[in-house]
Amino acid sequence: MRPRHPAPADVREQWLASGVWTGDSALDLLLRRDPTAPVLVDREVRLTAGDLADRAGRLAAALVADHGVQPGDVITWQLPNWWEAIVLTYACWWVGAVPSPITPSLREREVGYILGATSARVHVVPVGFRGTDYTGLARAGGWAGPIVTVRGDDPLPAATPSAPAPPDPDDAAVILWTSGTTSEPKGVVHTHRSLRTEAVTIAAAHELTTGDPLLLPMPVTHVAGFTYGALLPATDGVVGILMDVWDPGRALALLAAERIAAIISTPVFLRTMLDHPDFATTDHSSLRLFSLGGAGVAPALVREGAAILGCRCKRTYGSTEYPTLSTGGPDDDLQRDATTDGRLIGAGEVRIVDPATGADLPPGEAGELLVRGPEMFSGYLDPALDAAAFTDGGWFRTGDLAAYDGIHLVIVDRLKDIIIRGGENISALEVESLLVTHPTVAEAACVAMPDPVMGEKVCAYVIPAPGALPDLDALRDHLLAGGLARFKVPERLEVRADLPRTASGKVRKAPLRDEQRA
Repeated sequence: MRPRHPAPADVREQWLASGVWTGDSALDLLLRRDPTAPVLVDREVRLTAGDLADRAGRLAAALVADHGVQPGDVITWQLPNWWEAIVLTYACWWVGAVPSPITPSLREREVGYILGATSARVHVVPVGFRGTDYTGLARAGGWAGPIVTVRGDDPLPAATPSAPAPPDPDDAAVILWTSGTTSEPKGVVHTHRSLRTEAVTIAAAHELTTGDPLLLPMPVTHVAGFTYGALLPATDGVVGILMDVWDPGRALALLAAERIAAIISTPVFLRTMLDHPDFATTDHSSLRLFSLGGAGVAPALVREGAAILGCRCKRTYGSTEYPTLSTGGPDDDLQRDATTDGRLIGAGEVRIVDPATGADLPPGEAGELLVRGPEMFSGYLDPALDAAAFTDGGWFRTGDLAAYDGIHLVIVDRLKDIIIRGGENISALEVESLLVTHPTVAEAACVAMPDPVMGEKVCAYVIPAPGALPDLDALRDHLLAGGLARFKVPERLEVRADLPRTASGKVRKAPLRDEQRA
């Protein structure tokens, strides 16, 4: 699978000529690493580079022998932060297949759509995790293809490895999934070049060094968890310390026991660690960096984290489509770290334009953020989505409002109608479309409400059906029964006789968001 990159040919040639784009893949770099170097820790399992390569090669051979996996095939998996997820990723690359991770919290509605959209060759799931039957979930979503289970009575299948298939750097390397203004998940295609560039660029921006232990609570099915958990151990020599379930007490224990150097997460992880009763007695002297991404990174939390942890605490901005655009620079002070989203990293470029006209705005003025760079994705799995996603010249429309003074970027708001709860993207349209199927709801509009722990939560504004009185618990039960993931259900209900509207009758959400922020 070779996607067509949206950047113009002359821009891509500049990336190649400058050495920003290289021909090395993460698998290439893994196979060149010292085989005794540690790369992953998953509870009692500790893998070296040699262990990871050996297990990936043997699993790759089994996928070919047992399921006929060929170059270009898509292998989906819905695994937590387990070492098997990382091994499976490299096994896919070993045979030239394309991994497509699915967040474990998604349910049959979303999973069924993804499995159909990818035409997956095989689907890999845990036998069970946190009470969920993932095989049953996939079947309920309509999947009739082969399923491989992990951590059951049988070990992960393995066979005698053959030589790895050398990947073309312009081939698709992963399909990640994100929610947006559409009701269905969007498949985001990255190539080996974009992944390699992202890994090297962000490691340099964070000043990570070989052997640094990174605590990884972010799901490896998300772009941040995938970058830091699957890529950096091979490309930059860090050691990924995996957490499959977030527990701030266990995180503090790992912080001390593993001498964690950096944590990359969203505000909820930092907030719950600082508030945990064990924090006061935990040795956190090894920690150099706590980088925060996602929506709702309050300046006060950045300042508090830096003061209490005694380490660098800063904001980072990126997306599934453009994994990391900016972060605090080495010369930035705490004020900049807390109040801006940092400096552009690598060869990233930005334009701030008037959302209505597309005209470029003066420095410092807020407008729609357009981005372009060598770690940008190559397009969506559904190419019909690309026309609205890119402008002429290959600039990606982030859907965010931002200001850029030529040095620092500040994300002001979002144009796209999504809610980010604890780093999870929630499509307001998806929730609304299910809410209106309840007999008590005539119309619904969902917006983000600020939350000090999760960043944002879902607030549902509903107009009741005639003679009905909607109830939050009943609506939540209805959404869950309809297959919506639990993290997407509203946590506040506002019942209104009418909602603010445009002259054409469309609901205006800006006043609703303002009401929630007041």
